Amino acid sequence: MRTNRSVLLVPALLGALVVLAGCSSGGPTPQPTATRTVTAEPSGTAESAPPTDTPAPVSTPSASGTAAASGGSSTCSGVSAATATARAVPKLAAPAGLPDARWDARFAITSAYEPCAALSAVLVPLEGSTASSPVAILLFHDGQYLGTATKEQYAFVPDVARTSDDTIAVTYHWVKPGETDAESSGRTPATFTWDASAGKVVMRGGVPPQS
Repeated sequence: MRTNRSVLLVPALLGALVVLAGCSSGGPTPQPTATRTVTAEPSGTAESAPPTDTPAPVSTPSASGTAAASGGSSTCSGVSAATATARAVPKLAAPAGLPDARWDARFAITSAYEPCAALSAVLVPLEGSTASSPVAILLFHDGQYLGTATKEQYAFVPDVARTSDDTIAVTYHWVKPGETDAESSGRTPATFTWDASAGKVVMRGGVPPQS
């Protein structure tokens, strides 16, 4: 039997045409690409944290902070009024005209004393004193004894107060003519100020008049 070759070629041609048609319509098949993970480097500036409702802690001042707040020097002695007075009294000379008198540290008035102040004061009476007995005004710088406010110690207990870290205000009392010791209505104000640049106390005002 004789086979027709033209019949056999038809299926082969049809198959080739189908393959060509598929290639022309779909285009090349995409190849997979590699994926790279990149980690960002931190920047030099940190971002500010958001505010919270919790307040920041408040520091408690130390003993040395108390001195600074009061304006005192960082070199203050820290010596108590009683100790400072006990150390100073033996250095006091007897008041004029009373060579046998003795100063009495037990009854010292120390309300104007401050160990960390540029200038503070202590009042010291005599042993067995009366209203008109002399009273010594002792001056201190950072708790260190400087000496008495004046060379002469005057009668009657004066009014003494610290008006600032470096200034003491004093009001002397004295007897006017015709008055008794109990009256003593005379008043003379004075101030004593620590001059840091000169390293000494400067007095302004007066003292009681000579009787």
